[in-house]
Amino acid sequence: MSIKETSTDLRVRRTLQMIQDALISLMDEQGFDRTTVRDITARAMINRATFYLHYEDKYDLLEKTVDGMLDELRMTMELPTSFSAEQFNMNEATPPASFVRQFEHLAANAKFYKVMLGPHGAPGFSGRMEQVIEDALFQRQTLAQPHEQHLSLPRELIIRYATSAHIGVMKHWLENNMPYTPNYMATQLKRLHLLGPTHLSLQSK
Repeated sequence: MSIKETSTDLRVRRTLQMIQDALISLMDEQGFDRTTVRDITARAMINRATFYLHYEDKYDLLEKTVDGMLDELRMTMELPTSFSAEQFNMNEATPPASFVRQFEHLAANAKFYKVMLGPHGAPGFSGRMEQVIEDALFQRQTLAQPHEQHLSLPRELIIRYATSAHIGVMKHWLENNMPYTPNYMATQLKRLHLLGPTHLSLQSK
């Protein structure tokens, strides 16, 4: 790729980022329904022709913005196919790299997630995010223990419980303006997965 092509690609990516940032900012202030393409282009400081070069309308913009972010979240949660229970490492103080990546991703895109999970977010976003997490935890659990008969309770119950806890911790962290580091959160989330809330609450300090 030539220097000119690289420069053009960078400009396009910056433009797309400005448009998406403008959308999220406006959704936070006034909701999606009240936001117009004119509002978005004014906030992003671009002309309407530039907007329509990349998106059909504001609905296309929202869809592509959400799809792109959830794809990024999905990638942070990916595991190697060689993953096993032993690789999870039962040491509570050592968080899985994928858990750390998830919280780093949330921190880097906190504005987006706060808006989307709040009252002005896109309808159905929370459910889609939850599905991404559930799919990733299902992969982790089945790679660690592929044989259903060796589980002490149905896999579907394990995954449902783990998913609710996982996304609940993420939302709480975001809602409270991320008071702890991604590494700390990843460590505590691992402890919750390994030990459960009741065991942790009964442990002596």
